[in-house]
Amino acid sequence: MPSITFGNALQNYFTNRFRRHSAARKKHIDALKNKADAEKYIFSVRKKIRSILQFPREKSPLLPQITGKLTFPGGIIEKVLFRSRPGFTVSANFYLPDAPVVSPLPAILYLCGHAHNGKSSTMYQKFCRSLAKRGFAVLIVDPIGQGERKQFDPQYPPTRQHNIMGKQLHLTGETLFSWRIYDAVRSMDYLLERPEVDPFRVGICGESGGGTLTTWMAAVEDRAAWIVPSSVATTWLRNVENEVAVDTEQIPPGAAAMGLEFADFLIAAAPKPMLLLGGKRDFFDPRGFAEIEAELRKIYTLLGKAEAFDYMIGEDHHGIYQPLREKGYEFLCHCAGVPNFCTEEGEVPVCTEEELYAAPDGRVLALPCERKFHEYTAERCRKLKVKRKALPLELLRLRLKKLMGIKEITAPEYRKLSYRYYTSKGEFQNYTRFGLETESGEVMCVLHRSAKKALFYLFEQISGETCLYIPHEDSVSELDLREPPPGDALYSLDCRGVGECISTACDQMPELDLYYYYGVNYHFPALHLLWGEDMCGKRVMDILGALELIAPVSSTGKVVLEAKGHGCIYALLTAVISPFVSELRLEGLPCSWGEIASIHCPKDEDSPLSILPRDILSVTDIPEIIETLKKAGMKISVS
Repeated sequence: MPSITFGNALQNYFTNRFRRHSAARKKHIDALKNKADAEKYIFSVRKKIRSILQFPREKSPLLPQITGKLTFPGGIIEKVLFRSRPGFTVSANFYLPDAPVVSPLPAILYLCGHAHNGKSSTMYQKFCRSLAKRGFAVLIVDPIGQGERKQFDPQYPPTRQHNIMGKQLHLTGETLFSWRIYDAVRSMDYLLERPEVDPFRVGICGESGGGTLTTWMAAVEDRAAWIVPSSVATTWLRNVENEVAVDTEQIPPGAAAMGLEFADFLIAAAPKPMLLLGGKRDFFDPRGFAEIEAELRKIYTLLGKAEAFDYMIGEDHHGIYQPLREKGYEFLCHCAGVPNFCTEEGEVPVCTEEELYAAPDGRVLALPCERKFHEYTAERCRKLKVKRKALPLELLRLRLKKLMGIKEITAPEYRKLSYRYYTSKGEFQNYTRFGLETESGEVMCVLHRSAKKALFYLFEQISGETCLYIPHEDSVSELDLREPPPGDALYSLDCRGVGECISTACDQMPELDLYYYYGVNYHFPALHLLWGEDMCGKRVMDILGALELIAPVSSTGKVVLEAKGHGCIYALLTAVISPFVSELRLEGLPCSWGEIASIHCPKDEDSPLSILPRDILSVTDIPEIIETLKKAGMKISVS
């Protein structure tokens, strides 16, 4: 286990960044004084949000099927299958009242949270049945990776399934954010095709992850008349402060860089009737809920529609519990113009998961012609590979710098830290240490120079070879007392989140697990994505900064990069970009990003988000980079 010195660096960096972002945005919201101001603001956030979306150019046929029916007191449940994309089936239940009061019916699209059993969750069934008894048609769909649509080991929780799929899409330039929204849009298409449904009285409701999806849909689905997100509303700032990780579908890429916050996706729906539901004990911070509620109330008031917005914060923890459901019935009945015959929910029997199956044995993947998720990403990889052209080094350098957001490279400010020594079997090695401020004013990485008998307080001229080691997890323990030959210099760099800088934040396991699917090698890269940035690129920037300090004092003006495991990715990309790299020595280099994006279920330890540059496969892949560098004359050894 490495000695962690700057374990709060990433957490502090993002907390301070989001606080500045929040303060600037609050100033903007406070400046809205009238209806025209509010309308202008709404128009601007809608435009920004819709610019993030990536949908297919054409909608494919839904090919709906009703595979069975159930009855319950006051209603009917149809078991439904339809396709949101070719070979990509959605399993759903469609609830109808058995004696409609009016026709056509008001309707609800219900979006599930991260319940393992999806649409069969008891909370969701009770909500859908109770609305059907009140005269609504309700379509509830299984999210991808849940219920009947599981893609991986059935024991994998939905959040893990989503993160695997999100990382594979990430490499190809697509996002699970857009895939999930498109799934919901196609679900709305199916709902509006039903002859029982009044297309002018259709709302969207959802809880937890489904509440997030409801929020995204609020901003992009013009056909929705009412919006009811539950158990999700808080600010990104509160999530960052509280070290709450969210899955890839909940990361709108570049949204923070556009000046957006979570509330803006709801503001974009104004002045549609909206009910915001939450809980005092929810892990989504209720203080953030209150901040969002205040912003929405201000916007609706400026628009002259204060009565169209309502909220309730319940006493329970995370979930749409009975008091929140009852508030939902009251709100939706009022919006739809139908009587709420009972203010209390009462006893609501539910079905077993198996009784609600729409696909044989509850497995959509067993349907004829159904495609597994990774088959889509594999096909995308093949198309990108065919489209890619071999690039000369200079052009590859320009493309990678643009892709990873690498601009001007300068020597960073640094701090001379107290030296340390590492012991093993009675031996010891001195390590001179420098804290590099590769973000303004923030020590993000630690540069070491090792020697048994000497300490170095300056970057001094070297007569022999200069080598910079980039570790897999921790440079000091991996080098294990290695001493450079006389006249040579051996440096090593713990990039942000590595070695001495391994984050002590957001870890949800009993022991530190760097590859936990919600852990530090996911959470902080995901926060970078909110800013339209790339953790892989940021670690390359750390290395580039270190090279600016040590290359000028090397004997040749060049540096040998040596790396292990995931460090090989950063070293390889650095070698393309930096003029200071003379040689690469790589141990345990991952095979290819294309392989990670194409196989059924890449292992978490082989595919942390931190080594996956977004959209990299539109430019190159690992074997192609090696070939380009070799053609340019660089010496490369891979073991």
